[in-house]
Amino acid sequence: MKLLSKKGQIVSNLQGFVMAVVTIGVILAIGLYVLQEMQVAVEQANNASYTTGSATVTAAGNATGKIITKLGTAPTWIGLLIVVVFASAILAYFYFRQ
Repeated sequence: MKLLSKKGQIVSNLQGFVMAVVTIGVILAIGLYVLQEMQVAVEQANNASYTTGSATVTAAGNATGKIITKLGTAPTWIGLLIVVVFASAILAYFYFRQ
């Protein structure tokens, strides 16, 4: 009977993990979308028709672009994290099978 409870615990933990990964993915996607729109707005403000200081606007645009580039690598880490967690769940399943 203990085997069933251990397997149930593994599946229950995976459900929480999947929800956490989906939540992180949605937040990351929304954040990247907002940053992209911000970068477009900064680039539009860089036109000669605006009277703002172009050095400040250019620096903001460059900084936003760098943030988008750095955050763009996060989905690859999320995929790696999913593979590692599911591999450990499979190993735990066989470990508790004894």
